[in-house]
Amino acid sequence: MKEKVFKKSLKRGATDLGVELDSTQLQQLAVYFRELEKWNRSINLVSRKEHDWIRVHFLDSLVPLGMGLLEGSERVVDLGAGAGFPGLVLKIGSPGLETCLAEASGKKCAFLKHIIRTLKIEGALVLEGRFEEIADSGAGEFDLAVSRASAKPHLILKSAEPLLKEGGRTLIYTTEDLIDKTTGEAHPYRISGSPREWVIWEVVKE
Repeated sequence: MKEKVFKKSLKRGATDLGVELDSTQLQQLAVYFRELEKWNRSINLVSRKEHDWIRVHFLDSLVPLGMGLLEGSERVVDLGAGAGFPGLVLKIGSPGLETCLAEASGKKCAFLKHIIRTLKIEGALVLEGRFEEIADSGAGEFDLAVSRASAKPHLILKSAEPLLKEGGRTLIYTTEDLIDKTTGEAHPYRISGSPREWVIWEVVKE
């Protein structure tokens, strides 16, 4: 995809979500997209069957910003960051975040470090390891945990709990049928062009 087309599509989609991206952010995300395409040819970072990466990965990651679920200065951990969705995209969309990208795959960690270096992003750290290992090293340090398609929601909540400060929150991208409706709050959303509705499940640590 040509850079100009990517930027136009991303900007339009982000605006529909209530997120305004400036020229610097659009350029960073365009480079991110280009590098993702390049690396994905040899490393399975994201599914090669799904070609609408703008909607499925980039816009989907930005949803919490449009909902006002981030203040913009929190310390955030992305559990199972994968290729950086949502944590690294949220960091680019809200540069004041201090972000830790936790990922077990060494190859995906190498990609994340490459993107951070390439874009000269400050305040973003890649931590390689399983959830249990990360919980041991970052207990009580984070204001917010986020996770997208990395594990079952209740496993994410269990993993996030020791990492969060008192009153910290967990945001999980999932479907409504997988959440406990007696706990936290479900924020439904649908991105233009998506065939189904999703939710951001927000749970506060008591």
